[in-house]
Amino acid sequence: MRRLMPAGFSLAAFVLYTALSWIMWDNYISPSWDLGIFTQLAKAYANVEVPIVDIKGDGYNLLGDHFHPILVLLAPFYRLFPTGFTLLVIQSALFAASAWPIVSLAQERLGRGPALLVGGSYVLSWGLFNAVWAQFHEIAFAVPLLAFGLVWWVRGRKIHAAVAIALLVFVKEDLGLTVAAFGLAIYLRERSRENLRFGLFFVAWGLVWAALATMVILPALNPYGQWDYTDNLSLVSQLTAGMPEKAFTVALLILAAGIVGVRSPLMLIMLPTLAWRFVGNVSFYWGWEFHYSAPLIPIAAVALIEAATGRWRTLAPVIALAAAIGMLTQTRVDLLWDREGWQADASGALAVAQSYDTVASDTSLLAYLVPHTNAYWLGTLGEVVPDAVAVDRLRRVDAEEWAEEYIGGEWRTVYLDERWQVVAPAD
Repeated sequence: MRRLMPAGFSLAAFVLYTALSWIMWDNYISPSWDLGIFTQLAKAYANVEVPIVDIKGDGYNLLGDHFHPILVLLAPFYRLFPTGFTLLVIQSALFAASAWPIVSLAQERLGRGPALLVGGSYVLSWGLFNAVWAQFHEIAFAVPLLAFGLVWWVRGRKIHAAVAIALLVFVKEDLGLTVAAFGLAIYLRERSRENLRFGLFFVAWGLVWAALATMVILPALNPYGQWDYTDNLSLVSQLTAGMPEKAFTVALLILAAGIVGVRSPLMLIMLPTLAWRFVGNVSFYWGWEFHYSAPLIPIAAVALIEAATGRWRTLAPVIALAAAIGMLTQTRVDLLWDREGWQADASGALAVAQSYDTVASDTSLLAYLVPHTNAYWLGTLGEVVPDAVAVDRLRRVDAEEWAEEYIGGEWRTVYLDERWQVVAPAD
């Protein structure tokens, strides 16, 4: 019976996240080029090839962009279901799975009523819903690893926890710092000799892999011989930039922890992620949009559960749930019931575009083209001359004019409707 509540929340989360993902997929809603990029990576892994992602740049090895070898696990699923939507379902499943240990721990430590509130605040979290909106990213794997790892540690299953937390270094290069912060947090939480040994292991493991990834592995595999994101960090000039947005993000995370969660040393695990985001010169890093806060949500939830005693056992979950519901206005959950203005059908354009071998496109069609063509993004086409160019005309791009200006030669329209256009060389 104790498993019914965690299972129910996980199932509800999977249905919600998958439904939102399907609505986006079915209506060609693409907030960025990332789904196309990761679909191309999954296609390469499924074919037992190096993850060359031409969307990122001609011949670009994506292992030189971010260090995410764990994404090789996408290969068998993409092999069976070769579509970008497969990645969205996987992400929904990973997010949903993370709810199980959170709700289970809440039920164990706080009781049935507070656990219902914690489960609701977690599943409806702005951090997870906005990550679903941003579509697939490697951090999808970090969320359940953190959720299970933290819960196992709190329950005293330290070897299980150590494996889950240690695997974070293979999700993304910056998560090595998160692993190191976990080592510090667990020692501060309980200053025992055993925790000191574990803590030193996590600090060493995390820092070594973070250094190897950013200083050795990524530059070695990057076409430009560097870690591409060094220029996005600017400590001095960025300390005060976007302060209202940064402060609001911190406040939202404190509310997600029911306020009382700040008592828990586990909240320190958030610091490396917040640090690189807040010293970054990309404004998207600072706020609550997209996927950047998703790995912080399980940390906040476990910190709440651990710190909530006395009157806080109910008050903290109420605060977290109220904050989550209030922040739904800052997500696109409304697409579940209101799609006015979002409906689209690019099937005709895709049918034509997929008949060509090499196709350049804007972000709207990249993920759909990948399984059937060698897809490129318009902005990174370089010297490549595609067989066709497909665009969303709502983005104020005329494909013929664009191709003639940036590629050269004469082009003719081979498909045109009120929104989509496909062109090919005139000769």
